[in-house]
Amino acid sequence: MARRLRAEGKPLPLEALGEALRLKGPVEPVLLPLLDGRFWHEGEVGLWEWIYPLSEEKVVVLDLETTGLSPREDGGDEIIEVGLVALEGGRRRTLSRLVRPRRPPPPWITRLTGLTWEDLKEAPPLEEVLLEVHEALRGSTLVLHNAPFDLSFLQPALKWVGLSWEGVVVDTVVLARRALPGVRRVGLDSLAEVFELKPENRHRALGDALLTLEVLHEVYYMLTAGRPRPLHDLGKGVHRV
Repeated sequence: MARRLRAEGKPLPLEALGEALRLKGPVEPVLLPLLDGRFWHEGEVGLWEWIYPLSEEKVVVLDLETTGLSPREDGGDEIIEVGLVALEGGRRRTLSRLVRPRRPPPPWITRLTGLTWEDLKEAPPLEEVLLEVHEALRGSTLVLHNAPFDLSFLQPALKWVGLSWEGVVVDTVVLARRALPGVRRVGLDSLAEVFELKPENRHRALGDALLTLEVLHEVYYMLTAGRPRPLHDLGKGVHRV
């Protein structure tokens, strides 16, 4: 439904939406139960995103690619790519950086991400990339999909290079579970299917950050249901580090 409304680019009467979806018979019994918090209607059906921006707060959506799942200070897995989308004052900018690890990524990470040692061995070191990330994070609300994982790499890495960050973290996994209590799988691929999104460059940091932003928009409009408020005020799924 959201895809159809975005294609139209304007609100539609229920009857017109029913025709567009090729429904037969009365449309209200079919469509009204589907109109969750992403949609508004006063005789018409549209999208909240058309009339209200995400929020006025500074937001950074971030994703990391790593050499594995276990960050450890000595000999553990490492960050090999950082991607982020920064939203502030109606402006949007992206950052995508490869990071040179101490050793080549294992074959399963290369299969997953497509990143090889040839791609990474000339990349900048972690401390150089983290300076850019730290500047982007200043004064922001940080959005992550499965926040514990990314924070388990990001916070020790910042500490290692002599930096720190404190602020509000929003976990889209928790928000998705709140918005979609009947959905059991809340990975990015599963949520992309639920929300009819078209992922690009999956398992690359910027591609996953952009997909996380799309998921954030969907669950945000469902949870606010026409009563928009800042991300840091969404309740469960938001915490401070």
